[in-house]
Amino acid sequence: MKLAKKLSLLTILATAALGTSYAVDAQARFSLPQAAHVGSSVLPAGDYMVTMSVDGSAKAIIIPVGHSGESVIALPTVIDAYASCAESSLQMERTGSEWSVRSVCFAPLQVSMYFAAPSTKSALTAVSTDAAVIAGAAK
Repeated sequence: MKLAKKLSLLTILATAALGTSYAVDAQARFSLPQAAHVGSSVLPAGDYMVTMSVDGSAKAIIIPVGHSGESVIALPTVIDAYASCAESSLQMERTGSEWSVRSVCFAPLQVSMYFAAPSTKSALTAVSTDAAVIAGAAK
């Protein structure tokens, strides 16, 4: 009976290890001509390798080519499993003077990852609620 329990445990562990080794991974290399937001991070201009990893949750791991600089892990808001791109590509979007990475398409898998646009912070105008100030303005 002990042998059966050990074989059962070994089978479960082997199955779990096998399941994690089949995570969907793809890589693409791209160049950023200027600094760009990816999620809440900002990547400086340069060459990068992005790896799509799906092991329980999808994420993009972005590493500078040559490994000099900071790496970023970005969580996509949408994954398009039916994307059609002839070659792996990156799309950027400009808002005012700021650039952001909007999507990365991995051609070998025909999968795209879409990232949230950076939140725009708007300045609020201070409004006085002092009645004297408001009344004084009407004179």
